[in-house]
Amino acid sequence: MAPDDPAGFTVGNPACVSPAPIHTSAFVHCYTPNDIYAAYNVAKLHQQGITGKGQTIIIVDSYGSPTALQDLQFFSTTFGLPQPDLTIINPDGTPTFSTSLGGTQLGWAEETSLDLQWSHAIAPDAKLVLVEANPAETEGVQGFPSIFKGEQMAITQFPNSVMSQSFAVTEQSFCGGSTLSATCAAGNTQIAAFDQVYQQAVANHVTVFGSSGDSGTANVERAAGVASGPLLPFPTVNWPSSDPLVTSAGGTWLQHGWTWNPAISANDYYACLAAGGLNCNSAYLNFNTGKGQTEAVWKEDWIGAATGGGLSTVFSTPSFQSGISASLLQGQRGLPDVSWNAAVDGGVLVYTSFSGVRVGWHIIGGTSASSPQLAGLIALTNQISTSTGKGTVGYLNPVLYKLSAKDFNDIVPQTFGTGAGVTTLQDNSDYGTGIPGYATTTGWDLTTGFGTPNAYNFAHDLAASL
Repeated sequence: MAPDDPAGFTVGNPACVSPAPIHTSAFVHCYTPNDIYAAYNVAKLHQQGITGKGQTIIIVDSYGSPTALQDLQFFSTTFGLPQPDLTIINPDGTPTFSTSLGGTQLGWAEETSLDLQWSHAIAPDAKLVLVEANPAETEGVQGFPSIFKGEQMAITQFPNSVMSQSFAVTEQSFCGGSTLSATCAAGNTQIAAFDQVYQQAVANHVTVFGSSGDSGTANVERAAGVASGPLLPFPTVNWPSSDPLVTSAGGTWLQHGWTWNPAISANDYYACLAAGGLNCNSAYLNFNTGKGQTEAVWKEDWIGAATGGGLSTVFSTPSFQSGISASLLQGQRGLPDVSWNAAVDGGVLVYTSFSGVRVGWHIIGGTSASSPQLAGLIALTNQISTSTGKGTVGYLNPVLYKLSAKDFNDIVPQTFGTGAGVTTLQDNSDYGTGIPGYATTTGWDLTTGFGTPNAYNFAHDLAASL
């Protein structure tokens, strides 16, 4: 979530002005549904009547939000979308909402609002199913039984649907927090048990997405019940995004109608902040306006975030990746598979009204934004395929890797800024961690996969290939 501007701070031409209740941000840009429709060619699908009608999207979050439905209704009314059809599944009882617990439930409520509102934005006529698991523990194992119990219920009740998981845990977290090794047999055993739910999803023709993560290749190992853990000293990836039965959703930095133009480096930006400077954001988040569009790998050093991606230590190269360079994959499962905008400077607008957080519009990014929007795109595809007498997409990866290059916007290195601020975004290293990232290259790579979909081409070609 983008930080609010300091109280009383104003500029003449703010980067973001939300709908009512108006919220502005001086330097952090925001997107409405129409912005995303234009950027990814979704509008052309909607104009054809492809809106997800008759399809179902499953959203999986811990705790959920006490105002999930009313906030989704407000979002829909604001942007002229159909009122939502929402079913909530509580696999272990309705969670009691609390603003304490270190803000854990507030974070999940924000996540729930993001997931529901933006899957609905992409596929406004699709039915939504929200799984509210309890408790929440995703760097360890204690909360996963509830999550997967809820997923199993939803997969059984809603076959031929699409499911979005905006949670991610370092593969090594299943080791129990006792080792910094790159692999662990106990973790593999636990992951194999949860993998059975994804096998059920394949059998029930349910497409499954998982967020690749927001800290590049730098992730922690943390055992169940432990608040924090050490940063693993080598590149790592996140599960369940790494499971070959899951489509890994990576992140890009979409600049639609503006272009980042930093005047200082990231190092100078942090030095400016440390010195108490007042113009640090204006120098580092400086931008030019215009009608063009640029898309880079998601790597925002000003918030220490980057798209997850790399090589699994649990899963070997699956057959659907046989066409990817063996020297790149080194015998392992590579991720992500496909990407979508995940930037915070250029995040999506999300409305919340639950207690503990400012009521109103917020700018939110992360691969947590990528996954539900990609799920919405599959719901649109399912409408196309079922209308022609075919089944739904179901297990996506084997067909995803056979699509044409014209179905994607390839993400390649991009250079921004002037003078001391010249910056090339070319990998997914997380600033300040010292953990090396993977290179962003022409074609499929370990930071953005195939890149981002051209939604119109992607949906029609994917449906035709089934």
